[in-house]
Amino acid sequence: MFEKEAEEYFRDNAHNFDEVTACRECMEFGYNKANEWNYVKDGLPKELHDVLCFVIHNEHRFVLQGYLRDGRWVLSPLGTYLNNDDVIAWKEIILPKEIE
Repeated sequence: MFEKEAEEYFRDNAHNFDEVTACRECMEFGYNKANEWNYVKDGLPKELHDVLCFVIHNEHRFVLQGYLRDGRWVLSPLGTYLNNDDVIAWKEIILPKEIE
């Protein structure tokens, strides 16, 4: 989905820039899209799919690796359930690609 959105962005905006500027704009779009947080109120990730979770608990803020199991948030390394109301946002874990 990300690649499709980047192609559409480039196609829609390339006529406004020279090649160098267009490339820079597409890179910024890609960076922002890759670092995008999704609010829980707007939707949830796939079940059993590791994501980063932004958690606020007792006025403390954490970013934890977790996943959904049967509609409940689980802390990945420990298998401990989190309070669903504490998870505010989530984002995909995007690993860097290996350079050959």
